[in-house]
Amino acid sequence: MKKYLIFCTLAILTFLFGCEEEQAFRLHTAPEYYQGRATLPSGQQIEMTEADRTSVLDACYPDEALALTPDGDRRWVGTVTLSQPLTTKASTQAFPTATFFEVENQTYVECRVDTISYVKQIEAVPDSLVPYRGQAVTYPSVAKLRNAQPHERLQYLKEMNKPVGNEPYPKRTALEQTLVHVTMPFNGSFELTFESSAGIETVTVPIDAASRQPFLSLGFGIEAAEDTRQYGIHTSVNQELYQDVIRPKDASYERLLGARQIDDLPSTLIPGKRYPLFSFSYMRDNVPHKEVVSLTYKQPVLLRGEALKREMRAEFSNRQHAVFHELALIGTESRDASFLTHLTADQTRFVFKAIERSKATTETGEPAPIPYLTVFEGICAQTFDVSYRGDDVVLTNTKTGSHFKLLRDDANKWHDRFDD
Repeated sequence: MKKYLIFCTLAILTFLFGCEEEQAFRLHTAPEYYQGRATLPSGQQIEMTEADRTSVLDACYPDEALALTPDGDRRWVGTVTLSQPLTTKASTQAFPTATFFEVENQTYVECRVDTISYVKQIEAVPDSLVPYRGQAVTYPSVAKLRNAQPHERLQYLKEMNKPVGNEPYPKRTALEQTLVHVTMPFNGSFELTFESSAGIETVTVPIDAASRQPFLSLGFGIEAAEDTRQYGIHTSVNQELYQDVIRPKDASYERLLGARQIDDLPSTLIPGKRYPLFSFSYMRDNVPHKEVVSLTYKQPVLLRGEALKREMRAEFSNRQHAVFHELALIGTESRDASFLTHLTADQTRFVFKAIERSKATTETGEPAPIPYLTVFEGICAQTFDVSYRGDDVVLTNTKTGSHFKLLRDDANKWHDRFDD
């Protein structure tokens, strides 16, 4: 229990301030309410067992995080994404996204949630990943850059002639002399900078933990459709199609004057240093413009210690949800199951406060019309049996059998809100 206080805000308060009287809240990590899926370097996806989900939550407990990712090539074993079907909404960030990798026969995990990222050394990968360790793919710890070979430039021209998008297909033109290839590092992001006399604009290209690729090809290209012309950086992870385009907010132009690659491109990108790749000139509103496109490799900012715990508290303190259910929950039920009643945000806040204020009692009552309540906070959960004794509302911890009676005012509000 104490190990997960960082995730369960109410449990933190109980631990910090103490209380002689038994408390109703005994939130615990609940892997049974999670679903987990691992993406392997081959692209295959496998389902994670409950034991695996437990090991991922254990691995991502934010203690003993490292200040830096260890030096050396990283062997990516797999990336696990956990979700809670009962509570997850489209706007909810999954937690955690756990990427398991090895450096010189030591095992590590990189855990991410929203903008929080941290790395830990661990004993072993989850059991379901063990059979696939032999398929691990090695990534460098640094980003490398090289000019495209002549045959690759011809391939770029060929791919850019293929139609993409919806009809009428825009006409695409490749400037093959700008094509470069990046050997992708294990983690971090790239920043493309468009710089002109009018200012600087940057566009970030993240390295996706769940579907990372070993290479990224990028080259300058233009698209023309009806009366519009736009320039952009066309990218591909396999030198095919180049359908993904990175461009600044205003990428329109009237006439392209030319483009050229910068001489003496580096072979290795020092993190944080901006490297010019190529420049191009064009006309817009009868005014000539020139832009320089640069590439910067950004290493991830890793959190550790009190800073990490503070960010995690802030991230999870508002992740509360509550569900009434007519049947006991077994495994991960569908959010749309007919026997579930999801509480609104306002109702959930009331329930948490009412439970927090409740007092221990030795008596219980008759089962309520909807006899079960499960509350979720962060990665933690707790289920109560709900019973009524007259106007009293009694909640029983299903794990310990302890009973708790709501205060009179809270009980009245409970009946008003939930007894339809």
